Amino acid sequence: MDKRPALFVTATDTGIGKTYISRIITDYSGSQQKTSYMKPVQTGCTRGAEEALKAPDFDTVMEGTAVMNGTYEQHVPYRFEPACSPHLAAALAGRPISLDHIRDCFLTISDKMSLVVVEGAGGILTPLAETTFIIDLIVYLKLPVIVVTSPRIGTLNHTFLTLRVLHESGVRVAGVVFNYHNNVPASFVQQENRRMIEAHTHPIPFLEVPFGGGNQQSVKDFVDAIIKGL
Repeated sequence: MDKRPALFVTATDTGIGKTYISRIITDYSGSQQKTSYMKPVQTGCTRGAEEALKAPDFDTVMEGTAVMNGTYEQHVPYRFEPACSPHLAAALAGRPISLDHIRDCFLTISDKMSLVVVEGAGGILTPLAETTFIIDLIVYLKLPVIVVTSPRIGTLNHTFLTLRVLHESGVRVAGVVFNYHNNVPASFVQQENRRMIEAHTHPIPFLEVPFGGGNQQSVKDFVDAIIKGL
């Protein structure tokens, strides 16, 4: 597969803010160049007016500057109604998740795009099938990764485990985002978590995002540094 200008957004867990960070990245990049977005697998979908399954993460990001460069089915090829692990949702629907199909959709979407942001589901060891995980999709697509992490207790273990698996899988970490996804005052524990993660990932581009949005200059510098390295 030819190298395409794209990033894979993953996280240390579910509910960390991958979609929010994907939106921040696509909005800034989309204001500068042709940028698209893909969510290969979405669980917890809702029924639309025509009974078609709608992907909330995709719809949220596409409210910004990202452009459609394919059909809805290509941008979100696997949509499932149950809010559960992708491997279980796929089994319940009788529709196995194919990495080949995701790759084909990605190639269509990334054609003539300056950047495509691909958002994963859960963390890197979220199962897509009995023996296939998100990390396998990342490796298959050969994409650099942005890791979204959180300030909460346990984040050091989760973050360092995620980074180690990515490293051992030969995946390049293009950036790390420390996302305050809950509206609570930053404690000294959270500030220490931030310091440790930034220190241990230096010189990888690092972005701290306060609840409600980050400093626009910080976002610009972060995304520019990552795009420059693609």
